[in-house]
Formats: sequence, C-alpha cells, structure tokens
Amino acid sequence: MEGHNTKIDLEKLEKAQRMIAEAMGEDCEEALSHSADRFARWQKAALVDPRTLYDPDNVKLYPVPEKSCVDLVTIKATAFSACEHHYAPAWLKATIGYIPDQHYVGYSKLVKMFKYFACKYTMDERICNDFLAELVEKVKPKGAGIILRGKHFCVISRGGTETDFPMMNAFWGDLKTDSERRREFYQHALTSWNDGI
Repeated sequence: MEGHNTKIDLEKLEKAQRMIAEAMGEDCEEALSHSADRFARWQKAALVDPRTLYDPDNVKLYPVPEKSCVDLVTIKATAFSACEHHYAPAWLKATIGYIPDQHYVGYSKLVKMFKYFACKYTMDERICNDFLAELVEKVKPKGAGIILRGKHFCVISRGGTETDFPMMNAFWGDLKTDSERRREFYQHALTSWNDGI
C-alpha cells in the first residue's frame, strides 16, 4: 500500500539526531554519547512497530448471524502519531465504528488498522480519510465512521494550551446519511473517555 513503508534506517536516524544536537549547541556528554541511539529506537517503537502489526492482505471477517440484532459496533483507540508539518509528536484518541452488513471484524483488528494509518508522520485529516476507506473496503459495512481528537505538541509547545487541539470526523454510508444513526455514534463517542470523546 502506497505511503506505508515500514522499513527504517536506524543509522540515518542516529545521524539526524546528532545533527540536531549539534545545531542546538548541545554540550551534555550523556546526551551526546547516548541520545542518538535512544532517539532512533524511540522513532521505530512509536512510528514503525505499531504499523507492522496490521496486514492489509489478512483481515479476518466473521459472518453476521441471520437473526443478529447488533446495529452499531464502536471501539475506542489511541495512537502515537507525528505531525508531518513540524515532525512534532501528537497523541490521538479515536472512536471508530461501523454498522455491520454481512460481516463483523475483530476489535483488535480495528485498533491495529487505525494505528497502521496513525503511527507515522502524517495529518489527522489523512488518517481519517485513509482509515475510513480501508475499513469500508475490507469489511464492506452498511456504514462506518471515525471521530478523531489529537493533542499536537507543535501547537502546545508554541504557546497553545492542552485544550487547543482539533477534533474531526469522517463518515460513510448510513452513518453519513442517517442522522439518527450518526447521533447514536456520537453518543458512543462521548462515553468512556475521562475528558470527553
């Protein structure tokens, strides 16, 4: 899938960190001696490893029983991301869900699918669009949606407060066209998180 390479050059990341330290005039011996390796391993753990857990070619589905009454499936997910504009960290919270048609998909698969698109240098808008397209393609639900909220440190570190973070949504199918179903989705989204969505 385009834009989802999970190969990483740790040596280049280490070199990049050393260049940053030099540019910033770093003079702490501990940082100069060990930070490059730590930085490279952190980048890999945060922005590469989570994406290797989702295989777009192996999404197991479960048949919906004939007399199923399940109308809306939602799950909360979190992910560490990074802003492609400033290369600054972002912490994302999402409510994702779908209206089943012929198949269910596992909860953990939904979370892994979300992290596949979130754990990289990207934009919240792209995450919503790409994740939703993948969910629709793989599961073929009657409707699907995502509500995403992110703490972007490029905003907070430049004087913004922790309340200055965006929230957006993307919907498809019945969740886009049926206002009652969409309202129910929002009700699911507004529960469980300690501070809102």
